[in-house]
Amino acid sequence: MRFNPVSFVSVAFFLLALLCAWFTRRDLESGTTRWCAWSRLAAPLSRWDSPLRYWLAMAANIAVVILFTLVGVFAMRVGLLRLIRP
Repeated sequence: MRFNPVSFVSVAFFLLALLCAWFTRRDLESGTTRWCAWSRLAAPLSRWDSPLRYWLAMAANIAVVILFTLVGVFAMRVGLLRLIRP
């Protein structure tokens, strides 16, 4: 099997999506979230104090998870095509 750096990039994006999904799930359980779930420098938003900003931040966090997953899927597809074609 040949070394394929594209597959390593796709696995890295899948792990990053998993980490962001874990942060988002934990924030959803606690009722507080931050813009970009992996950024712990922002002040937390509470579901009860500012519901609109909370749900916008949660939607942004979910969009980041979906984006990382899609990038990982497309990188995996490119990696598999590079292995098939000589």
